[in-house]
Amino acid sequence: MPGIDYTALRARITMDEVLELAGFHALQRRGIRVRGHCPFGCGDSPRDFVANLAVRRYRCFGCGRHGNQLELWASIQGQPLHSAALDLCQRLNIDPPLTHRW
Repeated sequence: MPGIDYTALRARITMDEVLELAGFHALQRRGIRVRGHCPFGCGDSPRDFVANLAVRRYRCFGCGRHGNQLELWASIQGQPLHSAALDLCQRLNIDPPLTHRW
């Protein structure tokens, strides 16, 4: 059974797409960075959560979570990375890039 090529998938899916699916509303936008309330509901500060749209990474200074856009979606959905990646592909109507390692 083929696996998911996560490198190709990270290159294909933007942080903007994941944030939009998560219902995130940026309260501040400065160039390639957006700030707002943490999608995990960890605090009240509108500056806790920051995402860099260009490098597709996020960090919450309230709860300490951080990672790339696929890891963000997995955390929001409460799923393992593989299941979350397949779910994200389905929601965005794209075929997951597959890899054959044998």
